[in-house]
Amino acid sequence: MCKLGDVIIVKEFKDENGEIVPRHSFVVINDEPDYVEGFRYDFVCNMLCSFHDENHKKKKLKFKQNLAVKEEKISGENINSKEGFIKADKLYYFDKNKIEYKVIAHMDSELLDELVQLILKLQKENLLIPIYTNIVKKVNC
Repeated sequence: MCKLGDVIIVKEFKDENGEIVPRHSFVVINDEPDYVEGFRYDFVCNMLCSFHDENHKKKKLKFKQNLAVKEEKISGENINSKEGFIKADKLYYFDKNKIEYKVIAHMDSELLDELVQLILKLQKENLLIPIYTNIVKKVNC
């Protein structure tokens, strides 16, 4: 069971275009079950990505939607010990019965608060992108 602030690995999911993406990490930002557009969901996540190199880091952090993550802000046994970023503008909705995932770590409360504040700012600016592709049809794992 995942909870707010958990870092999870989703075995396979659909991106915003409906394309299947294998094995990717996410940060859980809501773990309350609800319905959206008539479809049930259990949790909402933001994508968590690693930087490939310094140029990639500079490029990605130019976007106000991306939140930098230092490795010391994430705790767990199975983390990759790399700096990365959270794509705060893309909200992925999931149904636990339709995907396979594993909790691998947890982000500290300070980083979680910073993420929530950024999401609220993006919401005021109408920059949030809800992604429902993983709740409208079962993803075969």
